Amino acid sequence: MPDQMIPAPTVRAKPHRHVLPAGTELWRVHSSRRGATEFKSVPADLHWDGGRFCHIKDDLSPEKLPYLYAGLSPLTAVCETLARDLRPRPDGRRRITQPKVRDMVLSKVVAAIDLPLVDLTDNAHLAAVHQDIWLVQSEAPAYPRTRRWGSWIRGQASWAVGMRWPSRQDFGLVSGEVCALYEAEDGPALLKPSSEPPLELNTPAGRAYLNDLLAPLRIMVQPPRKRA
Repeated sequence: MPDQMIPAPTVRAKPHRHVLPAGTELWRVHSSRRGATEFKSVPADLHWDGGRFCHIKDDLSPEKLPYLYAGLSPLTAVCETLARDLRPRPDGRRRITQPKVRDMVLSKVVAAIDLPLVDLTDNAHLAAVHQDIWLVQSEAPAYPRTRRWGSWIRGQASWAVGMRWPSRQDFGLVSGEVCALYEAEDGPALLKPSSEPPLELNTPAGRAYLNDLLAPLRIMVQPPRKRA
């Protein structure tokens, strides 16, 4: 598996292009303190914290580039954000703890324009950027290196506003898809809010929604403690 250094500066790749049409619905799980279409403006650390393809400030991408993650379904967004690497209990069930849903909301957003993305959803598309399944399915300890690869791939695709790949958390015969989007300061808005209000997840309605959505995966939200 190519858990290795990015290619030399003279090497070129030909990333595959996939366009999400304007009007495509996406879902995000995010802090209630952040707007549904608000991008994170602070780059991830080169070595610590951050997700698979967060923007980093390095020699390949020194500019400010706000970013966000979204799923192509509510289940994918929830699994990627709240149900990552949960350990099964002895009865085989998994539990999302209260701190994970505190002040969190599920929002639906809409592509404001056509979104050209680097496609990383199969082996041929990964090979086109000199990679394999490691890039999109490796665990969190590899993220400092996948972020570096993401920076190199974006440099090979000046036409792209993001990337898409199969979810590691929501997989099956038809895997859920995740997108990372990057919004240039002088570029057009990529997303717009939907007409549906965000769903507060740490409420009776929010917990019931999550429990229904995640029941086939044997995942449930830890109920709040009863006050004495």
